[in-house]
Amino acid sequence: MVKSWQKILALILGSAVLAALTAWLSPGAFWRGFGASFLLIGGSALALFGLWRGMGGGKHLALWMTLAFVLRLGLGLFFSLAYPLWGYDEPEYNAGYVFRDAYHRDREAYAVALSGERLLFNPNLELGSDQYGGLGMLSALVYRTLSTDAHRPALVLILGAFFFALGVPFLYRAAQARLTERAAQIAVWIYLLYPDGLFFTASQMREPFMLGLLCVGLWAVILWREHPRAALTAGALAVAGMLFISTRSAVFVVGILVLLAWLEFTARHPGRGWKALGWLGILLAGGVAFALTWGWFREAAVYDRVLTLKASGRLAAFIADVGDRYILPTIVGYGLAQPVFPAALVEPAIPLAKVVILLRSAGWYALAPLLVYALWAGWRATSEDDQRLILWAAGAFWAWALISALRGGGDMTDNPRYRMLLLPLGGLAVGWALEFARRTADRWLGRILAVEGIFLAVFLQWYLSRYLHWGGRLSLPAMGALIAGLSALVLVGGWVYDRLRPPRPSSR
Repeated sequence: MVKSWQKILALILGSAVLAALTAWLSPGAFWRGFGASFLLIGGSALALFGLWRGMGGGKHLALWMTLAFVLRLGLGLFFSLAYPLWGYDEPEYNAGYVFRDAYHRDREAYAVALSGERLLFNPNLELGSDQYGGLGMLSALVYRTLSTDAHRPALVLILGAFFFALGVPFLYRAAQARLTERAAQIAVWIYLLYPDGLFFTASQMREPFMLGLLCVGLWAVILWREHPRAALTAGALAVAGMLFISTRSAVFVVGILVLLAWLEFTARHPGRGWKALGWLGILLAGGVAFALTWGWFREAAVYDRVLTLKASGRLAAFIADVGDRYILPTIVGYGLAQPVFPAALVEPAIPLAKVVILLRSAGWYALAPLLVYALWAGWRATSEDDQRLILWAAGAFWAWALISALRGGGDMTDNPRYRMLLLPLGGLAVGWALEFARRTADRWLGRILAVEGIFLAVFLQWYLSRYLHWGGRLSLPAMGALIAGLSALVLVGGWVYDRLRPPRPSSR
């Protein structure tokens, strides 16, 4: 058996190798970069090792935590080298950043680090590129402490990779406490490998921090009865961290966790007084959150709606034909479809962008029907505990996806990025739903996948006719009618088939 000191030595050596690679690929003096990188990577490795032991250890958990950290850092370093060579000729790509937000925030953070301004408890210090949180300030603190001689964006990547990996054991233990082992493992793999998750967390963005902290908060809510002190401490730190990183996003995420906490509490305390008091508190908190964010949300949604219509002449023409009364459902539907998989297959793009958008869209079109099925299957769950958790997880994900589509419109960056904020909840719902489908031999999963196949086939033909002039091109209303008709045929036909034939025996 490998002893603890041997594991720690292996961690230190592995951290040194990874730090050397990071320093070699970063600007500035190698040894200064190596020292800064090794301090962050080694500290992250030791902290994650302690967490791994505290959460029960295990080979699977060690593999997942290592993969979460190394994959995010490695992919971030790859993007920093690949985009200047093979990306579009844009300032952020030329500088090695995937996103414009990260480009402006990180550069401003480094400038602040060199300015001599007091970073902590300084009300006069503001970062214009980081309006809704403290990620820019955290980045400035890292640069001032470890990298004043050169701007090394990889240091913030290391921090993001650490926080994302931090969430893995919390998500796994939370899922394991309420779901089967297989379902818990599926939830973790979705968290680790979902393509949009990889894309948005391998950058100097808020997502790796927010996702990791959400997993901590989820664990605290689900296991508060078994570990009350630890859950209270972890939950409080997670909420404080999310509020610091991205205040407005944290308001929604914390509200969703509070809703689960209340649903769990009232399930064990069924008195009417408790329920009435709890729902009153939730309504008041929701009203306050709505009042604080509605103005910003409305202005941003209108702006992104204009951008969506400008970017898609076909969509603008459709709105002109059917009237403005259909603009909201059209924008929301278009936003939910992003990134559109048929468009990713056919639309011309440079090779690097083509690969990225293909993986992102394929990931969403694989996950979305499973989340739809999770809602359907959740209503049919025989266990009240399962039903409550899955309907909460899938319902919260889809409610947030609708808000994201309304807020982000057809934008292929912000809209999927907002939607991905609840990825751990989606993983929980899909893990349970796939186990439910396997256990009950449920035919409805295949029918929902068939409906998505109809959608993809119709839109693929439309994009082929548009870009390659293959076949005739239907109007958008005709396409919608065709998709709706064929989908109804599949769903209604399946329902009739189930009524005429006896159900299949469940697999053991």
